[in-house]
Amino acid sequence: MTEHSEDNKTRIISNDLYFTEVQRMLDEGKEVRIRIKGGSMRPFIEDGDSVLLLAYRGRVLQLGSNLLAKHQGKYVFHRYVGKKNGQIVLAGDGNLVLREYIDTTDIIAVASVHYPLQSAEEINLNHCWARLRGLAWYRIRLLRRIVAKLKRMV
Repeated sequence: MTEHSEDNKTRIISNDLYFTEVQRMLDEGKEVRIRIKGGSMRPFIEDGDSVLLLAYRGRVLQLGSNLLAKHQGKYVFHRYVGKKNGQIVLAGDGNLVLREYIDTTDIIAVASVHYPLQSAEEINLNHCWARLRGLAWYRIRLLRRIVAKLKRMV
């Protein structure tokens, strides 16, 4: 389904149609740049930023990588934070509790470059610092939940 936005300058298409086209281009060996929608990857990747994707071809994943995957019929762009019972564990940087458990066959692509909307900077997502800071942020989720709860109480 395609429709025009309120300003008639952009088109709005369904996620399924959009990601079918992304998958087709990745299958052709192309790199694909997509815009991130939502806040689940904050504070590192903001709503409106874009990332460059490379097709996942079964290679060994680096812990902390940002992945595009399918989870329970929906597309997610989250960080690879570990393995549990043979499954890949994903979590959004902005999520305090939620995790997704997927198989490697559910992985569509690995992000290589982050293009912040508010900057001309290009961030290499495969650099060890980018992955390490994301993993550290994930590991302090309990502390972040406590701080969030305290803020609500004040």
